[in-house]
Amino acid sequence: MVAKPDAQIIFLKQTRLGSSDLNQVAVHDRAMGCVVNSGDQISAFQVYTTMPDGPVLVTNSTRFVFSS
Repeated sequence: MVAKPDAQIIFLKQTRLGSSDLNQVAVHDRAMGCVVNSGDQISAFQVYTTMPDGPVLVTNSTRFVFSS
């Protein structure tokens, strides 16, 4: 298995109206330790892009940027 780079930043777009701060916490908890890529759906958000680009591993140092 090829190791994926650690995610520095994950940009997420809201896919459902009324997403609260609690949903953002749920996204963080669900993504931790997982490999994500652009287009992936996590709770009420879709991964728009990642830094570095491509499949990345979510770690404790990953920063999440949410937009509506």
